[in-house]
Amino acid sequence: MSKGSDVDESYRMHRPPCFLATISLVWSLLGPPGLATAEEGPATLGRSAERIYQHAVVAADHPLASEAGREILDRGGNVVDAAVATSFALSVVRPASCGIGGGGFMVIWDAKKQQAVALDYRERAPAGATRDMFVDPDNPKRPQGDLSRKGQLAVAVPGTVAGLCYASRTYGRLPLRAVLAPAIRLAREGVPVDDHDRQVQKDVLAAFAEHEQYRQRFAPLYQKYLNGGTPWQAGDRFHSPQADVLEAIAERGPDAFYGGPVAEAIVAEMQRGGGLITAADLAGMRPVARQPLQADFDGRHIVTMPPPSSGGVALIETLNLLAASAQAQPDAAVRRADHQSPERLHLLAESFKHAFADRAAFLGDTDFARVPVERLTSADYARRLAARIDRERTQPPAAYGSHALGDDGGTSHFSIIDRDGNAVACTETINTAFGSFVVEPRFGIVLNNEMDDFSAVPGQPNAFGLVQSEANAVEPGKKPLSSMTPTIVVEDGRAVHALGGSGGPRIISSTLQVLLNLTRHGMQPEQAVRLPRIHHQWFPDVLSVEDPLYGEVRGPLERRGHKVERRNRLAVVQAVSRSPDGLRGASDPRKGGRPAGY
Repeated sequence: MSKGSDVDESYRMHRPPCFLATISLVWSLLGPPGLATAEEGPATLGRSAERIYQHAVVAADHPLASEAGREILDRGGNVVDAAVATSFALSVVRPASCGIGGGGFMVIWDAKKQQAVALDYRERAPAGATRDMFVDPDNPKRPQGDLSRKGQLAVAVPGTVAGLCYASRTYGRLPLRAVLAPAIRLAREGVPVDDHDRQVQKDVLAAFAEHEQYRQRFAPLYQKYLNGGTPWQAGDRFHSPQADVLEAIAERGPDAFYGGPVAEAIVAEMQRGGGLITAADLAGMRPVARQPLQADFDGRHIVTMPPPSSGGVALIETLNLLAASAQAQPDAAVRRADHQSPERLHLLAESFKHAFADRAAFLGDTDFARVPVERLTSADYARRLAARIDRERTQPPAAYGSHALGDDGGTSHFSIIDRDGNAVACTETINTAFGSFVVEPRFGIVLNNEMDDFSAVPGQPNAFGLVQSEANAVEPGKKPLSSMTPTIVVEDGRAVHALGGSGGPRIISSTLQVLLNLTRHGMQPEQAVRLPRIHHQWFPDVLSVEDPLYGEVRGPLERRGHKVERRNRLAVVQAVSRSPDGLRGASDPRKGGRPAGY
């Protein structure tokens, strides 16, 4: 794969050759369309009344963020304007998950031009970063404390503001000030605290209770975002401290963030705690235009994110594996089985394990490492892997690869689609909840801890058990590997679905399962998102299953050799769809969001 170009020098919308051969055979295994209806199948979560919109719909993981996007659409903005408004609003209403101190990936489909954009504004390692910066000097096989996870040294150069401002300027219709207006209003007026906010506060305060030094070390986080340690109550309102910096961005664009008083404040906070980000690092941040991964899929076209996201490669590789398995081992009994039967779930888990092992072994920032994207996403490679899948038994981890995958929690996804078939799928992150715990005190910017997404000690696990290769080792200016999987499905030249998720490596498996629900199983977004899911990331060798599916399939899967664990929640997925009768959206009830449209 070629390197991405700096968008300030050259930015093009690409429609490249597909990496994936047509995989219609997968559906002979996964079942016919219309397998489940809105009234059928297991449901773990309460359902809401389905809304059908005629113009556009936004699905974010907070109702007010969805409303921010809808407001901009209603004012004449396009899907990109709505995406930018939704993202800035999420920085206010979901500050533990994403925001202006982080980075992300945006996939855009332009139906009129028949073109795709893969916009990469992932965070970068500072120029002063080194391969061994987190290595314990007394034991080179271990990381040094929590330096890659908490504190100023864990912070990579934020890319969100650069990416959003470029998207607005290049593809939006409305001025940036108009697009930021909903986020600024939410910051000034405050927002109701919801159940998700209360749970996050509880979890983070528990970490503060375990580490006495956190109260002083991360005082701005404690005071500005954790209510000074007082538990949030029903009816409380949170007033974001980001209003002033959002006002500045609305007036002066990215220069207000990457230069001037805001940049000076970020650099001062870095220096206070031994961080590496300099004024030059901030001034040099640019988004990157990359060639999207694209694939033919049962008469539809998939557009998804390439590296440094691993999501698109793993998504396509898994679909290829399912197709190859169907071709190599046709089984009428399996074809007739329910799409969440033990037989199918076993095959899905085995396919995930191969894709995730390859993800950890080979993937990294293609601007720095040679990543065999075309081989990993080829049908021939999938056929070779599929031949190693035992339909009756799982296998030891060594049969799949030699590297492990980790986790992240500070992530958010939203999806937007309009009646003309234009769409945006966007995933953004600060890595773990409240990122590095570092909050720049003057402007209230929550700063990421993306440096921990690198291989802090290549070959050794990080905080989440992540063991990866030199392809993801720390280098100056490099971007850490991600699991984010923003994906758009196109039919007859117009987007019919846009989806993606948050939740670390579970993003990949959950996005794929919702994609199958929407396409081959003929579900509407609400049911496709609500149904229970499974996840296997190859290492640790555990198959996670959500309730109530866990109770139904645990025994048969354990007899196939799987170590099955019950999970209350895997990833959180937002999906939108376009059909002849209108537009639908689903915000995953696992996080309490709600779609909005008109």
